[in-house]
Amino acid sequence: MSAPANRVLASTSEGAELTPQKLRTCYQDLAWLNDEVINGHLALTVDYLRAKASNQGRGAVPKYYNFNSFFYTKLREGGYQAVSRWARRAKIHGEALLSVQTLFIPVHQSSHWTLLVVSPANRTIEYFDSLGSRASIFANNVKDWLRGELGELYDEDEWTVLRTQSPQQNNGSDCGVFLLTTAKAVALGLEPTVYGPRDVPLLRRKIVAELLCGGFEGDLNPVGGTGETRL
Repeated sequence: MSAPANRVLASTSEGAELTPQKLRTCYQDLAWLNDEVINGHLALTVDYLRAKASNQGRGAVPKYYNFNSFFYTKLREGGYQAVSRWARRAKIHGEALLSVQTLFIPVHQSSHWTLLVVSPANRTIEYFDSLGSRASIFANNVKDWLRGELGELYDEDEWTVLRTQSPQQNNGSDCGVFLLTTAKAVALGLEPTVYGPRDVPLLRRKIVAELLCGGFEGDLNPVGGTGETRL
């Protein structure tokens, strides 16, 4: 992080170049995370899940996937038609969507990051807001997308919006860290409330380390030597 501000230190799977200037949005306490950090780290979480499930390879239909931070904004502003091609490009359109175990959707609204987690295979929707807002409007927008994507395969009665408890931040700056850490907790099968505000300074640095290393390997492996799962 002491390198020149614009030196490229790593790249995300989407090809975004990560520099100290961009990474400081996470590395510095009370800084607001930018889109490239959010999208890049969510992709690492999905890569970990897909590798663990032997669900990689060009021909594999993803069992785990993350849309980037622009998906929900376009859905909210333009409805299903504005994002009708996104699932097709990801190979999870139509009936294939119902085989997806976990779909992460980051939400950016009014300078605040939150997280939607959809499990088409289980017909569930979860919404995590570290400032405690209700899920209804966000879940309804996702249902509109599901209805458009699945057509006759969509049955409103089959879908449940879960009331999973979200950890709560204690300031106006850490929402992006909470989004990424909650996504990782869900991926690892941990209760999202396993962490809290006291852990954020370390979590910020760990997110940067994982981005620089390109994944959760070596010392960053979520499963320790004793077999204990950790964030």
